[in-house]
Order: sequence, then structure tokens, then C-alpha cells
Amino acid sequence: MCSSLSPKQSSGPGLTDMQQYHQWLSSRHEASLLPMKEDLALWLSNILDLEITAESFMDRLDNGFLLCQLAETLQEKFRQSNGALLSRGNSKQNIPHQRIPCRQSAPSGSFFARDNTANFLSWCRKVGVGETCLFESEDLVLHKQPREVCLCLLELGRIATRYNVEPPGLIKLEKEIEQEEKAPPPPPSPVSPVQPLSPSPSSSPSPSPTPTKVSCSKKSTGKMLDDAVRHIADDPPCRCPNKFCVERHSQGRYRVGEKMLFIRMLHNKHVMVRVGGGWETFESYLLKHDPCRMLQISRVEGKTSPVSSSKSPNIKDLTPDSYLVVAAHYRSKK
Repeated sequence: MCSSLSPKQSSGPGLTDMQQYHQWLSSRHEASLLPMKEDLALWLSNILDLEITAESFMDRLDNGFLLCQLAETLQEKFRQSNGALLSRGNSKQNIPHQRIPCRQSAPSGSFFARDNTANFLSWCRKVGVGETCLFESEDLVLHKQPREVCLCLLELGRIATRYNVEPPGLIKLEKEIEQEEKAPPPPPSPVSPVQPLSPSPSSSPSPSPTPTKVSCSKKSTGKMLDDAVRHIADDPPCRCPNKFCVERHSQGRYRVGEKMLFIRMLHNKHVMVRVGGGWETFESYLLKHDPCRMLQISRVEGKTSPVSSSKSPNIKDLTPDSYLVVAAHYRSKK
């Protein structure tokens, strides 16, 4: 079970100074990007017929040439699909028809790499990628904001679905959730609608009824997902009298704390939570919302140290000067 999940992230460093904390925070943010990079690397590999991995993701893209190739490939697929849509009487979409200038030999970090990237971004605007989803050339060329690059490519994947082009796995999960939200709710269950996760895999609760219109064969939901959610929620074990709520409501939907969340398994490996208009790993989500997993910074003789985990902190009793909640930062465009 553990081998198929995302690598376990440590709950936090033994803090002795803020520099050590910031190093840990940076590594955690990088780890939270791993599922997105893996998903996009697989998508790009399939479209461009190249081998791209999560580890080589930024290095392969940072001179802008492969992104220009991606734009030309998608442009041709969009135009082919647009012709098929017209033949069925659908409205015509405005698809650019242009050769995207780029220099294949552009050195990483050079002016030519920035020029390639700028040409790709210009094409993205023409096919409908909004300004808030675009990144700056420096974000890619100098590896400043890999998250912004990933979010832009995911938005391009959403646009690709309009033209029947295979999107990244995360976009497929988004479409799956959208269809589930549009479907009529399942009939009331004879048992309690909220099903607490079993404390351990050895327990054998009675099987819950299968929700209408949802197949148990879905790879992103089902028993494998339930086991993964339980594994993450119980590691490390919580001995607090008021344990943070993680309950299965229906297939692929869980009550976490006070919120009802869609949770999916990405490529049978990463447990992802649908938050707002994006995605976050379940480990990262719990780290920000479960009081037991939050880090409290206490000042003792001028040093910082983690709070003892023997007792769950009450968030209402903490002041801004006594705690620090670890949170991902999503940069808005100007």
C-alpha cells in the first residue's frame, strides 16, 4: 500500500533556526509540485513523442523550444478537430494558423530562450489562455516559478478538451467531478450517509451500497482510494480526544474537518484534493488544516522550536505571534 503512494513527507524539521525551517518549507513546496509535474510530463511525452520526466521537467522546457513545438502540435490538432466540428454543424472556433518562430539551439537562460518562451505565451493568449494563467518568461527560463508554468500548461490542457484532444490526468479528474456534480444525487442510503474511515485495514465493516451512476471500477475512486486516504489520515496516529474529522461520505467524496471535499487518486499513486479551481496533495491539505499537523513557533531563549505533539493545539487560543500555519502561496497576476 505504501509503495504506491506519494513519498511520505516529514511532519517538520527539528527547528533550531529559521534558516533550517525555510529550507524545509522550500523542499515541501517542491514535493507538493511533484504530482503535477509527473502528470504534465506524461502528457507532454505523449503529445510530443519524447521522454520527459518530473525530474527533467523544467530542464527540458527551459529554453522554450519544446513549448513552441507543443503549441504547433496542438494548433494542428485544434484545426483538425475544428473542421470535424464544422462538418457536424457546430460553430467555428477561432484557431490561429501560424508558424511559431523558435530557435532549437537556444541556450538555457539566454535571450533566445526568453524569446522562444515569449512566442509560446503569445500563442497561448490567442487560443484563450487568460492572463491570470500565464507565467513570466523568467519563471521558466530561470526556474523561478515552476508552479506557474505547471498551472499554465494545465489551463492549456483544459482548452485542449474542447477540441477532443487528450488532456492531462488532472483535467480528466476535473471533468469527472463536473459530471458527478451535474448528475442527480443518489437515493438516500438505508445506512448512515457519512461513513467513518476504518481505523485499520484489518477491520471488516459491512460493505457500503454502491452510489447510483458511479462505477466501482473507476481507478480514481474506490477501495484503493479509501485505503490511501486512511493511511495518510492516520500517519502519524492522532491520540487527541477530539480527533480531526476525516470521513467517507460517498465514493470519491469525503468530509475533512468541516468541509466536504472531492478526493481522487492520480495515476494510482498520488492522493489529490480538489480545492477551489485547482488541486493539492492530501498530505499538504492536512498539514494546513489539521490542528495536530500545524507548526507552532514558540520563542524560547531567542530560538524557535516545534510544539509538542502530545496534545492537539486549539487554534482559537493561539495568537499571530505564537503560531505559524504552513500554507501554499498562489501568486495572482498583476
